[in-house]
Amino acid sequence: MGSEDLFEYSANLGRVVRKGSWEEQSVGTFTKVVEALNAEDAETAIRFMDFFMQEAKVIYLLFGQINPDLESYLITRGMKQGELEGVVAGIHSLIVLPDGSAYEREPLFAKVERLVGRSKEAIERGNWANARYLFEQGHETLRQQKDRDSDFCYGLIETIVRNHGEAAIGDMWDNVIKPLFDWRYADFGLKNQDWDKSLDQLLMVACESMRAHLVGVERTGDFELVEFEDRFVLRFDPCGTGGRVVRGDNVEGTPSRMEAPYNWTVSSEPHPWNHGKKGICHYCTHCIRLMEEMPIDRFGFPLRVVDPPTYPDNDPVNRQKCQWQMFKNPATIPDEYYTRVGRERPANLLEVEWNEERADTSGFLGKG
Repeated sequence: MGSEDLFEYSANLGRVVRKGSWEEQSVGTFTKVVEALNAEDAETAIRFMDFFMQEAKVIYLLFGQINPDLESYLITRGMKQGELEGVVAGIHSLIVLPDGSAYEREPLFAKVERLVGRSKEAIERGNWANARYLFEQGHETLRQQKDRDSDFCYGLIETIVRNHGEAAIGDMWDNVIKPLFDWRYADFGLKNQDWDKSLDQLLMVACESMRAHLVGVERTGDFELVEFEDRFVLRFDPCGTGGRVVRGDNVEGTPSRMEAPYNWTVSSEPHPWNHGKKGICHYCTHCIRLMEEMPIDRFGFPLRVVDPPTYPDNDPVNRQKCQWQMFKNPATIPDEYYTRVGRERPANLLEVEWNEERADTSGFLGKG
């Protein structure tokens, strides 16, 4: 199979995407690389490796925006620079690497790039065993790097909650994730483009994002995607960010971040951005704010309906899965998905007015 059968350029997204059915899109790019390595298919393996790194770079850049903006938010709310440095040091003391060394995101991501590059060189030499070893080391290094970015993010959110109360979360996300909304979702209003086109983009970036977050127990990026008559449903067991925070790290054997030595918290008060529920991890609330509240307020309907797990998630038989729903017709989204975030369905989605002012998104890749 030639690489032209695996990838195509998406004018809508401004970059190359994977080809294939939605069921095929739910297979992790890591898994696709390993399959190609096992088949000793050099061209396919290298192309999927390049795409693996493209997906990884998106998440790396995303946390490179969100985490500094969370730090800035603490400063705008009155924290002194010296105090912030102490907070950062405290979080870093909790998120050391498995060998006990300090977490440094830039060198660690550069190590991922080197390992994947060396794996491609091993392919060119025909050393398939070494190629697989090096790629798997790159994947594991990426997992360590990405997971610590999300842990650092949670530690900053926890600091905001402790200093300013849980009610600050809504304002915090409004200040931090607007660039992400404007980069990835701002064109999905019904007056911007046809919904079939938007749904295709929405599904594609969902699949790419969750593959890159390395969802799943073994962190391969594989997940469940089911098509129904009226909607698509994606389930993650767990997702690589909030679900892992709630459940604990299966690979490293570390506990839920709600337990020692982290002792971070989950929602204890009812708010629209936690669906009025206790036990929602504070990081997961960004999905509700980003994919339900913000689009309802701008376009009149949620882009994705999100059902995150609640803490504790400690039943070894019936683990909770995070679920996303994307509806084929926004007009058919049930009323309950409006009322649980304190909104009402507009009488006519095409008549909803919104502000087109956007944040600077030049630091991101492509259009979404």
